[in-house]
Amino acid sequence: MSFPKLPTSSPPPLAGDDLAGIVRRRLERPLPNSSAWGLFTTIILGTASFGLLPLIVWPTRFRQYVEEESRGFQEFAEWVRARGRRPAAAAPVLAAAEDLCFRPIPWLACVLLAIFVVASFAIQVANATLSWSELLSCTYYFHLGHHTPFWTRYLHRVWVGSLAFGYFLHWLQVRTHVSDVRRFVDRINPVITAELLPPLAKPGRSLSFFCPMWIVAAVMMISYGAWWSIPMLMAAAAQRRYVRVIGPMVRRDLITRLRDIEENRRMPAAQIQHCSNSRCLAPLPPLARYCKRCGSAVA
Repeated sequence: MSFPKLPTSSPPPLAGDDLAGIVRRRLERPLPNSSAWGLFTTIILGTASFGLLPLIVWPTRFRQYVEEESRGFQEFAEWVRARGRRPAAAAPVLAAAEDLCFRPIPWLACVLLAIFVVASFAIQVANATLSWSELLSCTYYFHLGHHTPFWTRYLHRVWVGSLAFGYFLHWLQVRTHVSDVRRFVDRINPVITAELLPPLAKPGRSLSFFCPMWIVAAVMMISYGAWWSIPMLMAAAAQRRYVRVIGPMVRRDLITRLRDIEENRRMPAAQIQHCSNSRCLAPLPPLARYCKRCGSAVA
């Protein structure tokens, strides 16, 4: 009894890859960037709210941003597992995509620190010992007082210490997420190079988005006793750079490589040719005279 011979190679992928289309639409979806406050918005709203509003708003909105972004990265990792030419590289990519999830502990710590500051001042208000002028003497005008009571010094320390620690935790949250994205890019590059395409550029470690005006603003706020303005401006610069620069750059590069891989697999292997520019290497259609991406002439 003879059995039918099984095919030794998998059938070529369909021209219309539904999963790739889903991943591409997910990555192309615009993400909320309302958490990327500029300098003047940070200074005005931060000063008017005594430093509390950014500590509550930034971590919450950054959480929404990371959750939307991580869904696209996880779907890209699923596409690598289902369509990639290197199955051994799929597991590290899936693990790196799972690590991109938002860490709730720093966000919860920021919220609790803000509640602690509000509760400390509310207790003094309930005891009828805190008026508007005394509120300013506990915060921005603390450096003008010489013989201040104990509860004034205590509230000032709570105000400065809690806000500074909360903004430092949020800055650390942003830096940790950037490190996770760099790890994801490192593990996705072997899959991309297996398709004869150039690897993705890793995002830089620097999160500085400072200009001289940021430094001037920090010095002015420190002169009024707001030492928490230093970590606040560091967190604002880090979040603004990631939301406006690093995150869109990584998603745009993933979309470009996904399109290149789709074009490679639509053409027969004998007809595939690539751009002669070593920094581009985009797949070219038959009889192409120039590269549509970089404009280089076809050799």
